[in-house]
Amino acid sequence: MSYFIQHLGYIFTFLAISIKDVLWLRIVLAIAQTLLGIYQWMENRIDVVVWNSIFTIINCYHIYRIKDERTPIKIPDEIKDIYINMFKNFTTKEFINFWNLGDYKIIKNSQIVFEGKKQEHLLLILSGEASVIKENKVINTLGRGKFVGEMSLITNEPASADIISKNEIKYIMWDQQMLKHFEQTNKDLWIKLHNILSKDLIDKIKVFSSN
Repeated sequence: MSYFIQHLGYIFTFLAISIKDVLWLRIVLAIAQTLLGIYQWMENRIDVVVWNSIFTIINCYHIYRIKDERTPIKIPDEIKDIYINMFKNFTTKEFINFWNLGDYKIIKNSQIVFEGKKQEHLLLILSGEASVIKENKVINTLGRGKFVGEMSLITNEPASADIISKNEIKYIMWDQQMLKHFEQTNKDLWIKLHNILSKDLIDKIKVFSSN
């Protein structure tokens, strides 16, 4: 019986290394280590049981953490369209946590970005419109769901055009240094955000090229 449990544990270990989804990998590994722990207990190898117990506890912790991260949370109605249209590669929890790092601001008839000046914030327009001006010519108009300052975040270069608000405009802004910190502390989130900003930048370049 003990040898059956041992080989069953090895089978689950083999299955774990062939699983791509990290949650299921952790679950199968926890089962494998539990089975091997039971086998070692029957063989009176208490030292090995202790190690397998430690590994099982660690895997159970990660299972709980991953399930908690993947548990959907409600997106407020006023920003649901932004999540669906722009941040759908984020989990709902990632999106809300990221969103809450930003600060809201309302301005009227003001210049948001100055050409040649390095930007300190990433902005996302929530209402109103802003004009992108290059050589005294309006080359684009930005409305809800459009970023401002993403080129500076991606390339670390100063702004290539002036951006001026039309009438009243509301936006949310994030500190660029804080976002760049994600590159070291949360690479998965950084990659997701980088992809979103790159797509937004490409769309703007297409508009500029067509003018």
